Amino acid sequence: MLKTEDAKELDLALKEKQKNKGTYDSPCMSICNYAGLFKQCATCSMRKVEKKLWKSAGRDMKEIILRAVAKRIQ
Repeated sequence: MLKTEDAKELDLALKEKQKNKGTYDSPCMSICNYAGLFKQCATCSMRKVEKKLWKSAGRDMKEIILRAVAKRIQ
């Protein structure tokens, strides 16, 4: 089990990594593990193409991606 201070450091490191990747507001956990025909991440269920699109997508497109991800994890 992680100590509280260690968990906070990991959380801050993850947020910084997501900010740099442009995925800070996405379901991405920055622990990518792609598999299958559509290169879907086993961690967050986003597809590789969706993660790339997310960085430049507007609010409407992000909502479409989020709905697609939600359907996959049901």
